[in-house]
Amino acid sequence: MKARSLLLGCFIAAILSTSALAMTIKEQVTPAYVREHPKEWSVEVTKGEDGLIHFTIKHDVEKPKYHVAHFAVYHQSKLIATSDIPSFGKKRGNTFYFSLSAEDLAESKFDLSDGDVDGSSDDAIPMPGLTIIHQFRPLDFVPEQMLKSAPGK
Repeated sequence: MKARSLLLGCFIAAILSTSALAMTIKEQVTPAYVREHPKEWSVEVTKGEDGLIHFTIKHDVEKPKYHVAHFAVYHQSKLIATSDIPSFGKKRGNTFYFSLSAEDLAESKFDLSDGDVDGSSDDAIPMPGLTIIHQFRPLDFVPEQMLKSAPGK
């Protein structure tokens, strides 16, 4: 009985100690935030000949990070598509692209997570620890005049 209690105690301690190593912070990225952090972010929004609203998000960091870009498209309150793209980033020029129809802007989401890496180049591996999820609401970045010129508006 004593051995079982000791084993259970060790198991719980092991779980708690490894769980404490990871932490996730969610951060809203707004146009104002991008303007306040021009060395870290840039967001470009254009209207394509295909009628879609095209987004280019550039993210510079102090040291290479492991990124996961998560894109969720909602149409009439229904999730119709998702995309999760992991990548080993670099300090400068981490660029992410996506496009949306004007009618899907309001509910769709783009999140970009940053996590630490150990090693470099081919030897890099994602490390547990602090992950920051940068949350974008695409509609917030679309100029009003671009929405007015959208079909059906």
